[in-house]
Amino acid sequence: MVAIPHTTEAFVVSAPGKAILFGEHAVVYGKTAVAGSLDMRAYALVTPRSDDHVRLVLPDIGVDELFDTNTLPRLTPNMLEHPGMVEQLMGHISVPNGPGRLAILTFAYLFGSLFVDNCGFTVSVRSLLPVSAGLGSSAAYNVALAAALLRLSGRLPAKNASDVINEWAFAGEQVAHGTPSGIDNAVSTRGGFLEYTKGSEARNLCTTNALRVLVTNTSVPRSTRELVAGVRNARDQHPTVVNLVLDAIHETAVSAVSLFENSSDGVEQRLQDLVRMNHGLLATLGVSHAALERIREITALHNMASKLTGAGGGGCALTLVPSDASDETVEQVQCELRDAGFECYSTVVGGKGVAFTESVAAESVDKWIVRMLPLEQNDAVPADPFAAVIAGFVALPASVVAKLAP
Repeated sequence: MVAIPHTTEAFVVSAPGKAILFGEHAVVYGKTAVAGSLDMRAYALVTPRSDDHVRLVLPDIGVDELFDTNTLPRLTPNMLEHPGMVEQLMGHISVPNGPGRLAILTFAYLFGSLFVDNCGFTVSVRSLLPVSAGLGSSAAYNVALAAALLRLSGRLPAKNASDVINEWAFAGEQVAHGTPSGIDNAVSTRGGFLEYTKGSEARNLCTTNALRVLVTNTSVPRSTRELVAGVRNARDQHPTVVNLVLDAIHETAVSAVSLFENSSDGVEQRLQDLVRMNHGLLATLGVSHAALERIREITALHNMASKLTGAGGGGCALTLVPSDASDETVEQVQCELRDAGFECYSTVVGGKGVAFTESVAAESVDKWIVRMLPLEQNDAVPADPFAAVIAGFVALPASVVAKLAP
């Protein structure tokens, strides 16, 4: 018999990306880093089915897979030495190569770990985060997916739900990355700002003040592994000098923690100063890039401080927007960055973590999604109401999808 999922209505789970504000590279050597949730999110739409199949739809990377739940492996505790070994249990199920491979394996691992009975549902995920840009797109997917499957399986507790979501999202990150630090999924789950030191549990910073930022994607590909190795080589060659630089990066992070938790006059300007210092120190380690320096030049003309975020070498830059900056000024900066060939997003860092949405403006998410479609698309989707919802969710513009966050 097909078990009824723990929902008969559509719902959405959204989870934010992350940006490292202070401490990149130094964190590898036991120094402090500060990260914040980035309100560019992944959105998982969950809709029930009447059969015993589960469907995973990831339109951003061309995945649309339908699985018979009788064929998916069921996992017991300690069955695998590492979550990444789930592929060995997939049997005759063919997992395609390509960008969606790890996402499918993560889904299989979480489903097999959380579900005992057969059931039917569809999970469709849209992400408004650029991939491989150091903004935690993988963690946002894993947090949203883990939260959705925990709720469907009836394993989401009333208390300490975020701890349970974070635990399973970390397992998903292990499938994707082998030995992740855990900071990305922790930020995405909890939201806000976190202080992190390797080997210690991340600590939420006691501040409710989200920061307005610009995130600018250089679209320059880079290898995190190679950049980390480059810093390690520099440290091996010049240990005294590089250790002093790493210590200084640590101090920028520690100073930022103090500013976040002890708000006073001048905090905003001091954060801007720390952003400039942190980037300069990272550039000294050789992990900046001409594109990142160009972004810093453009934003500095408008009294905005920018720095690389993540591994550097390309990827993204983070710009703090002063609280007194007008919308016109921010738009001008964005136009200048776009004219220079960059993708630029205006958002906030330090906002909400994982969240569930059942309705938008008192209207159920499935009805709202279908209503948001242009009339000709609405008429073209299949008659089945949830098929229409899924098709609508896939077709909606990113700006409309963003309204599904609470």
